[in-house]
Amino acid sequence: MLALLVNPAAGQGRAAPRADAMERALSAGATVRRFTTTGRGDEAAQVARALDAGAQGLVVVGGDGAVHHATRALHGAAHQGQTVPPLAVCAAGTGNDFVKSLGTPSHDVAALAALVHRGRTRRIDLGLIGRVPFCNAAGLGFDVDVLTRMQRPSPWRGTAAYVVTALTALRGFRGLDLQVDAAAMARHLMVVFANGHVFGGAFRIAPSARLDDGQLQCVRIGEVARWQRPAVLGLAVLGRHLQHPAVTSRKGTTFELRAGQDTPLRFEADGELYDAPAGPLQVSVLPAALAVYC
Repeated sequence: MLALLVNPAAGQGRAAPRADAMERALSAGATVRRFTTTGRGDEAAQVARALDAGAQGLVVVGGDGAVHHATRALHGAAHQGQTVPPLAVCAAGTGNDFVKSLGTPSHDVAALAALVHRGRTRRIDLGLIGRVPFCNAAGLGFDVDVLTRMQRPSPWRGTAAYVVTALTALRGFRGLDLQVDAAAMARHLMVVFANGHVFGGAFRIAPSARLDDGQLQCVRIGEVARWQRPAVLGLAVLGRHLQHPAVTSRKGTTFELRAGQDTPLRFEADGELYDAPAGPLQVSVLPAALAVYC
C-alpha cells in the first residue's frame, strides 16, 4: 500500500486537485490510501496512521512545510526502531525548495508515479538543529524575521505576501548577534545551514550543497548596510553572493551557535519557526538518514 499524504491548504488550495491527479496516477500500479491533514503540523499524526496501516511508500502532496513535518515524523519513527518507507514529493507549495535539490519530477504526476512504481531508492542526509531535523535548510536572522512578520495580519497572500514582507524586513531588521563555532561574536544579517542548495523560493544560498555528501554548508552573511542588502540578496538569487566580502561559507558536519547576551534565539527549519532551547545551539548532519524514491 502507498500512503498519499495531502496538505489541502498548500499552494493556496492548489494541493487538492494535484492530490486527485496524483492518486489516479499512483492507483494505476498500486493500492493507494489517502491521509489528509486537518491543520498545521498534523502531518506527524497522519504519518503515524500511515505507518500503522503498513504503508510501503509515502508520497507527500504539499509544500516544504508538509515535507518538513512528514520528515520529522519519519525520522522519529526510525529513531524508535520502526521500519519507515521511502519518501516522494509531489510539489504543491509556494517555494518548493527541497524538490529543487531532490531532482525528481515532482511537478509531473505521471512521471512521479512511474518513478514510485519503479521502486528504486537512494538515501539522503538530514540536518539537525537543536532537536529538530530538517531536510532542506535551517536559518537564523533575516529569514526568521520575515517569517515572524508574516504571522501578522496582512492583505497580501502567497508569494506577494513574502515579497512585500521581505522588502519591509530589509529596511527594518536590525541584525542578529551570533557566535558560530570559535569565531568572534558578530552581527549577522543571516546564517543558513543548507542541506539543499535553494532557499527562500529563489535564492541559490548554497550552490555546492548536496543532499547526500554527509555535510551541511554553513553560509554566513555578516552585517551589511541597509542600502546594500538588496544587492547582496540579488547576488544570492544567482548564486554569486559567496564572493561578497560580507559572506563566508564552509562545509562541515557539526556547528555550535551562541546568541548575544539577552537575545532570545529563534530559528526556522524548512520554513517552520521554532524557539531555540537555552544555551548553545547545536547543528549537525545525519548522514543517509532518509530513503527517497529516485
